[in-house]
Amino acid sequence: MDFFTWRELQEICGGEWILPPPSASTAPAMMTDDSRLATQNSLFVAVDGREHGLPSDGHNYISQAANAGCSAIFAQRRPAEEVLSLLREKGCGLLLVENGLRAFQAIAHAWRKRAGIPIVGVTGSCGKTSTKEMVAAVLENKFPNGVLKTIGNTNNYFGVPRNLLRISDETRAAVIETGSNHPGEIHTLAEMVSPNVAVISCIGAAHLEFFHDLNGVAEEKGDIFQSLPPDGVCVFPYTCAGKEILLRHVAGRKALTFGTEEEADIRVHYDGFRDGAFHLLLQSGTDSAELSWAIPGECQALNAASAAAVGLAFGMTLKQCAESLRKCVLPGARMAVEQRAGITWSNDAYNANPTSMLEALKAFKDTTGDSPNNVLILGDMLELGQNSLESHKTTLREARNLFPQSRILTVGKFFAVAAEPYAEIQSYPDVSALLNALTLPTGTTVFLKSSHSIGLDALPSLYEKRHS
Repeated sequence: MDFFTWRELQEICGGEWILPPPSASTAPAMMTDDSRLATQNSLFVAVDGREHGLPSDGHNYISQAANAGCSAIFAQRRPAEEVLSLLREKGCGLLLVENGLRAFQAIAHAWRKRAGIPIVGVTGSCGKTSTKEMVAAVLENKFPNGVLKTIGNTNNYFGVPRNLLRISDETRAAVIETGSNHPGEIHTLAEMVSPNVAVISCIGAAHLEFFHDLNGVAEEKGDIFQSLPPDGVCVFPYTCAGKEILLRHVAGRKALTFGTEEEADIRVHYDGFRDGAFHLLLQSGTDSAELSWAIPGECQALNAASAAAVGLAFGMTLKQCAESLRKCVLPGARMAVEQRAGITWSNDAYNANPTSMLEALKAFKDTTGDSPNNVLILGDMLELGQNSLESHKTTLREARNLFPQSRILTVGKFFAVAAEPYAEIQSYPDVSALLNALTLPTGTTVFLKSSHSIGLDALPSLYEKRHS
């Protein structure tokens, strides 16, 4: 699959060549918006990150990209004369475009369309990265060694085009995650991805500072369905906030629901932990399949059901889906368990909102039970707007009810206020203050959950250094 010609790139971006591209008609397929990744015969798109809340401007790194051997630069501002002289000296083309990021996204979308492969788009208030991994595991059964998936949780305006541009001749299907914290973002990302199947993992209380309420979340997430073709498949929970809104976005397309309810198209029964594994029963009509795996929590069982729904949309059986899910391993700090300084750390502090924190607490209880040897360290959940304090109070009350015997510590100003009625709960303003006070007996099991910027994910290594 050849990459675009220089003329095609100009048409896609709507730009003007200020310096002509190399004489070869076809451009190199390696394209990046990160000058550190620029290599010989690559393409560099200069994006002004300041327009999107980032501190850097890619136009400051055009010379670096040229010196790395780039064939052409795409920029939205004409560089200074000394930079233009360098580009002429290096034989590096310069295409002036209206907006660097939009040009990058347009090229990624055009590449996705040229590839013509089936793509599954995944979004949701929480669980989308886990769901993406499970969907990819299921599709591996149908497309062995041919499934591309989003790296980590690179699901924003920059990450989505980067992942689409990774599609190659070996890619037979892709699973692309899309995230959002402001209205309109899913629409832009989903249009770029143009999925054939779209999954909404859940509708929960995330980024309410910008979406205001759960109906606002449903409106935003539901936009992914509107990017589907008429024969596309919409996958979403049978029971969720804003379901009528999601059904409106489905707009006559095929819908597959998942859940624990008998009425769901794909039903899952979570049978908890026994014989060293967590057990699920997947059902669809009269078909059923049992699954044992190492991933705790009913929320993850529901994610498995959504992945099975995708498998059915691709013509697979539940048995094939279960066989594939059994092999699934979740990346990063998603209930990542490690031993440090004689302590077992269950680290789920990559992100948090009230929905994901409650589900993570339930999954932790499924794994360890409630015990005086447990320490729950809960950090603030951010971007909840006017609902923030009440959400922290509710979450802490639910945590205390789930773990009456376990010790609970909190980090951050919102949980500090929420903890005031509980004399037994210690609160700390930040991770540094917590670390100074924290002493854990050998054999303790610690659960960590917070928004990423709180910094709780670094606590295991910091504690080990302090106590080694």
